[in-house]
Amino acid sequence: MLRPQSPETVANADLTLLGRTLNPVGSLLIALALMTLGVGCEESGGDGGAAVANAGNTPATAPAEGTGIPEVIGAPAIADPATGKAGSEERAATFLAAAEKRVAEKPNVQGDDPAWFFLVRELKQMALGKFWEKDWAKIAQNQTDPVPSMVEFRDLLKAKGVELIIVPVPAKASIYPDKLDASFAPGDPYALTPFLDQMKAKGLNVIDVEPLLRQHREAQPNEKLWCAQDAHYTPQTCQIVAGLIKTEIEKGDWFAGQPKEELKRSDPAELEIEGDQIKGSEWEGKVPKEKITIQYAGRDNGGRIEPVEPNRDSPVLLLGDSHTLVFQEGASGGMHAKGAGLFDQLSYELGFPLDLVGVRGSGLVQARKQLFFTASPIEGYWEKKKAVVWVFSVREFTQSFDKIIPIPIEKP
Repeated sequence: MLRPQSPETVANADLTLLGRTLNPVGSLLIALALMTLGVGCEESGGDGGAAVANAGNTPATAPAEGTGIPEVIGAPAIADPATGKAGSEERAATFLAAAEKRVAEKPNVQGDDPAWFFLVRELKQMALGKFWEKDWAKIAQNQTDPVPSMVEFRDLLKAKGVELIIVPVPAKASIYPDKLDASFAPGDPYALTPFLDQMKAKGLNVIDVEPLLRQHREAQPNEKLWCAQDAHYTPQTCQIVAGLIKTEIEKGDWFAGQPKEELKRSDPAELEIEGDQIKGSEWEGKVPKEKITIQYAGRDNGGRIEPVEPNRDSPVLLLGDSHTLVFQEGASGGMHAKGAGLFDQLSYELGFPLDLVGVRGSGLVQARKQLFFTASPIEGYWEKKKAVVWVFSVREFTQSFDKIIPIPIEKP
């Protein structure tokens, strides 16, 4: 039996993301273009750290039993039947209005289930409904359609023989709308599948994880897919998403011949966390810490799992926002644990450590800028790569404040 890491070991663990001092950028023109926006976090809460203290909300208490909140897909919603049947266009439009009512000038809000907290930036996007049918100049914070930039990125990688795989991470409330508003059931909010299908029509390789996560919640209603008091998904969801990504990566002709090692996954353990929607907010100290199930992945060292470290020479690069860092970077960095995140689970699935470039700011813009600064000083960096897995929150489609500009993948 493999023993999981102890919380003490996890709490004392940390990871230097880049692991090197980067050299100055050779091209002044490119440097000036990139510096106009800066490399940093957009906002706190979800990608930027602890939530800011808010006023005007009732302190939370532990959820009472028998709340009647639907737990699975298709569960009867507690709502006026006039709003339509569960999963209907009418109910999706009604949820849009309900999400909009929760939007406030603060980072996060408490749901009808008092143990659950939601990032306001995600609710702002959900309140836009079918945003892809609207004018980007009016609905996007940066007033720009992000898809052309994604196509440009794909073409830059394709010229190097590298495949781009895009993995948008659903909003928490799209999987758990009932926790935000007890009038709704899973399956009620608008799905992003039509928009992702538009991206696929432009030749982008996009993994739509939302339908599978909804199905998984129905099949395993007691398994938590999102942290109740954090903006991120749980280690269980990291495992699910890693499995989907592996299925796509192993289609590559190179994969069968790639050297592999036997990595291990620990038995399930319990981890207690204080989420980024609680820490530093008005609810800190008033809400019990959240308990989640965690499984570590890595090398077996005498029955103990030791996390693998990022490998710059790996054929697969994991790129993106804090969803690439949570449960991977370590508790000391505010990411709860080390060795159980998407990086670790995907390394386990593929049989070799990945390369990693993750940021706590915009997964669309800041992550790509960081990739440029990371790859440029390394001679032959792209010659070793076969695939880039780009992971970011779906809220970045409309809620990123970063201006989208052409960003190269290396110095000219």
